[in-house]
Amino acid sequence: MGALRYLLVIALVGTLALLTVGEHVDRTRLGYELRELERERARLAEEEKTAELAFEQAVVPEQLRDRAEELKVAEPAELAVLLGARAESPR
Repeated sequence: MGALRYLLVIALVGTLALLTVGEHVDRTRLGYELRELERERARLAEEEKTAELAFEQAVVPEQLRDRAEELKVAEPAELAVLLGARAESPR
């Protein structure tokens, strides 16, 4: 009876040890995943700032007028409205 009790205690302690190690491994893996996601979030935030700046620069009235002139969307007199000025001579 003493040997069986001893084996049961060893099995219980071994099982608890394996569960503890498994939890530690899971926490470590999740920590690495979290760190990677934080890096990705920071990269995407920087990319968003760059895209917003590019958008803001693209919608500057002068840029819009120049692009519309390149595409021949409207006459320079019509495009001057974007700048709130009189029509300039074509470039």
